[in-house]
Amino acid sequence: MKKILTLLGLALALSTTSLLATSPLMKIAGKVNDIIITVAEADQTLALLTKGKKSWDQLNKIEKTQLIRMMAPSKIVAQKATKLLTTKEKERALSGFWMQKETSQTSITDKEAQKAYKEMIKMAKKSNSKQQIPTFETIKNSIKMQLAQEKVVAKLIKNANIKLK
Repeated sequence: MKKILTLLGLALALSTTSLLATSPLMKIAGKVNDIIITVAEADQTLALLTKGKKSWDQLNKIEKTQLIRMMAPSKIVAQKATKLLTTKEKERALSGFWMQKETSQTSITDKEAQKAYKEMIKMAKKSNSKQQIPTFETIKNSIKMQLAQEKVVAKLIKNANIKLK
């Protein structure tokens, strides 16, 4: 019975995949190491590159080949990462990417950064630091990035349900 169910499941999966690949929703633009690149993916890439001025259907054969070759490295890297990274490595990479995304979407004003800079100078003086502190303009972006990360972490911790057993 298990073998029959397994075979049925496998047959269903293969037929569904082949149906999707031939459906108008998933036209295939090309393949890289048996990784399918859809026309939709190619159009997304073209939209970024040409600011929406060109689509897959407007490209000639040479341009289509160039586009697939340009998209190939990210597809191959993703395939290798999926196969070769451990679960912990994948979790770290994913959490790092998510943190980077959230941080970039968190806005920090110059006023907030200036306040943090003044606090940093105050702490340096209090600890009698001999290290010279760069000007605000020199480190403004670094301060903003750090403050954005702190905001994201604070929000996560605030919403976390932490219990000790």
